[in-house]
Amino acid sequence: MRKCLLPMCACLGGLVLLAGCTGTESVPQPQPQVVQPIEPPQEPNTAAVPDEVSAKVEKASVAKKETVEPNETSTVKIDQVVAAKSQKTTEPNEAKPVEPNTPAAREPGTVKSVAPENLKSEITNPQSVPSFIRGYAELLRDYVQDDGYVDYSSLHRRRLDVKQIVMDLGELDPNVYAAWPKGEQLAFWINAYNIKMLEIISRNYPIQSSRWLRLTWPPTDIRHIAGIWTDYKLLVMDEEFTLAEVERRFFHTTFGDPRVFLALTCACRSGPPLRKKPYEGKDLDRQLDEQVKAFLSSPQGFSIDRRNMVVRLSAIFKPVWRGKEFVARYGTDKKFKSREPETRAVLNFITNYLSREDAYFLETENYAIEYMSFDWRLNDASRG
Repeated sequence: MRKCLLPMCACLGGLVLLAGCTGTESVPQPQPQVVQPIEPPQEPNTAAVPDEVSAKVEKASVAKKETVEPNETSTVKIDQVVAAKSQKTTEPNEAKPVEPNTPAAREPGTVKSVAPENLKSEITNPQSVPSFIRGYAELLRDYVQDDGYVDYSSLHRRRLDVKQIVMDLGELDPNVYAAWPKGEQLAFWINAYNIKMLEIISRNYPIQSSRWLRLTWPPTDIRHIAGIWTDYKLLVMDEEFTLAEVERRFFHTTFGDPRVFLALTCACRSGPPLRKKPYEGKDLDRQLDEQVKAFLSSPQGFSIDRRNMVVRLSAIFKPVWRGKEFVARYGTDKKFKSREPETRAVLNFITNYLSREDAYFLETENYAIEYMSFDWRLNDASRG
């Protein structure tokens, strides 16, 4: 029995082995959905990736791409925002100056927006000067004549407007004033002094005088106004001043330019003429020289009597009045040696504004000096 089974098992094993080999070749294989390679092929394994796997790969790639893109986009926006902020930050410093005739230049408060580094140059712009200057300029234009006389009758009717202009002096910011050039500061105080004098006269017009004082002074003498230089006060940059204090503090010491004393109005006939325009820092030197020449060319300022060898000077140049103010700047030991120091300084000053012939006369001839009597009557154009 065993002998029969062994050959049969061997036979069966051979058949099975033969059938396996033959079946592998003959069993039909499912037709694979082979994706034809794209020419030129992009990736070597794309053709072998099944559709589902390929789809997942594409989704993952898209998701990854979407994850990256927002970061890149937001980075660009941040850069743009930073650049925009930087541009906004730097623009005010690079802003172009406002043209005088543009609407922005005419808006109130334009002065406050001026950058500190441009403040000095802007001060001379008519749109950037203190508000009282504009009102003061209108008064000078409307009520001051070419000879310096003033229509006080009309000015009296506008005394409230004059008072408001004086009150505007108190609105000046001390920090703005401190940033002005020295010439602009001096021009400011000359204008402030003169407008205050006009305000005092307009308030007291017509001048009231007592019967007893009229025995000494004419009825229109401004000295009938008691305390005109010492009692009437003005407020400037939150500080109180009188006309005498303005003279002592600024014209005698701080600025030290004696030409100023020929620019201050005394509101009287023998005083220096009042200009029809305010003083300005940018033109102050020229304006003061013009003022000196105008005063010296008038009969009230200076004259030479060659026949009698007499030089007549305004009483303003007396050593006990304004003469001493000229010593510091115009004092000399080289000329006019027979005169007092104050007189030498005044003569040395005057020769800068005279003709060559008149200056030579003062420097070389022997002459007497006479001071004219000072007429304190009001320089009133409305009364002739």
